Amino acid sequence: MRHSLLWFLSFTLTMLSLTVAQPARSQRSTYPSQDPNRSSSSGNGFDPFIILNLINSLSRSSNTTSPQQVDLSPDIAEIRGQIGRLYFLLARQYAAQDRLPAACNALEKGYSAELEAYLHKRLRSLQPDSNDCYASEVQRISKLTGSPTALIYATTSKGGLELIAVPPLSFNKPAGLFGRTRIGTKSLQEKVGIPFAQSSQTNGVPVRKVAYNVTTEQVDRVIMDFRNNLQDSSSYDFLPQSQQLYDWVVRPMEPELEKAQVKTIVFVMNGNLRVVPPAAFHDGKRYLIEKYAVTSIASWQLTEPNRPDRTLTPQILAMGLSEAVEGLSPLPATKVEIETISSKVLTGKNFLNSAFTKDNLRSQTSSQKFGIIHLATHAKFLSQSPEKSFIQFWGDRLQMDQISKMNLVPDLLTLSACETAVGQNLGLAGLVVDSGAKSVLASLWAVSDAGTAPLMIRFYRSLPTAPSKAIALQEAQLAFLRGEVTITNNQIVGIKGFPNIPFQINANGVDLKHPYFWSSFTLIGNWL
Repeated sequence: MRHSLLWFLSFTLTMLSLTVAQPARSQRSTYPSQDPNRSSSSGNGFDPFIILNLINSLSRSSNTTSPQQVDLSPDIAEIRGQIGRLYFLLARQYAAQDRLPAACNALEKGYSAELEAYLHKRLRSLQPDSNDCYASEVQRISKLTGSPTALIYATTSKGGLELIAVPPLSFNKPAGLFGRTRIGTKSLQEKVGIPFAQSSQTNGVPVRKVAYNVTTEQVDRVIMDFRNNLQDSSSYDFLPQSQQLYDWVVRPMEPELEKAQVKTIVFVMNGNLRVVPPAAFHDGKRYLIEKYAVTSIASWQLTEPNRPDRTLTPQILAMGLSEAVEGLSPLPATKVEIETISSKVLTGKNFLNSAFTKDNLRSQTSSQKFGIIHLATHAKFLSQSPEKSFIQFWGDRLQMDQISKMNLVPDLLTLSACETAVGQNLGLAGLVVDSGAKSVLASLWAVSDAGTAPLMIRFYRSLPTAPSKAIALQEAQLAFLRGEVTITNNQIVGIKGFPNIPFQINANGVDLKHPYFWSSFTLIGNWL
């Protein structure tokens, strides 16, 4: 019976996808302007209640497990995944009818159901539905950080690439308070680049743009070439793909971003867009990171964007591997990395090599609260399922489906030297949702050992005083891009307000200006 239901659902989804993917011929332009007078009963697709009724029917079939019981059977998880697909179709239908808040709520539910299918777990929503696509929340965060913030949903499908941008409602001069630390107006302007005298008012109304001629398959081909070319630090062959992705994902919304004087962009993206670094998108003159701090979230409803108290220097638990284990290569820079960040940049404890065990991690986190857990080790987050994703410890691996049992609840979990595989990847998003960490900083590919340590040190140097984690990462990336941080004469040179750091690591041919070194690390989750 269950298999018959899944077959019927698959067939129905295919038919619905074909219907939604066929807009009227007159609408097949790239990023058409929206007609505010278009009625919700226009001839676009079909009545959304058709999809809603199917979702409700399937939800009843998938609710044999109560919300209090976390684990889902494979069949139930598969139904949750199909429900996710239906929500994405529903979102496109609502968006075509200019019902953007309804579209945003459907997208949010789609991402949640998709993650439930991946993790085989029911997830608790942390935020309610919104009647303004979270514009009021975007406004709150803009004031809190002093950095005007925009939310951008980017979803690909057979029907095209669809963007919904949510600018802040308005932006007025903030009170100059970050947590409890008072910063003068001048230094605040220098820090986040806001010309207060010219501050403009925006209405925070969500904006939709669609490119009907840009399919998932086309985007995926560009992404694959972009990732492959970006990982050659001796070449800039990635630039054509970088500029194409900028043109697809960012440029259509630039007028709204500029009008709102946005300085931070929060992306919610699907598919392979999750495994490319928006920081390295290029507008033909500059990288995106030169204009905006950039972060990603699994979804707004699965994120708690609240700013931790930065008046206290965060305690860090730094652990890692410098020696080869289980056929994986050594990471010699790890020793300098974890010792420096745990005793010279921040304060905390460190455990290296044979002391880097799951038992030590468990005992340390159960006896002391750490604001940051930093793991400098090999890790892989694969596209298929959590049980194939892991973090490497000394002589053992922590499978992703075991992470929730570790009770890790730091504000930030950093995975240095990890790798995410391409392919509709949900691994890092799942890690954020399932680990208990408020946010995760991790690498999208296996980066240079020599380049990672300086970036981590520079990031943590900014973190205690930065308006947000996203801005601290931006500052570190810009320090690389601008040549402020270098590896010279076996020393890390140019860390802000920090003496040169001995670094007896082979750094021949390492040019930290190349985005291979600075763009790999992505911040997911609470970016404040």
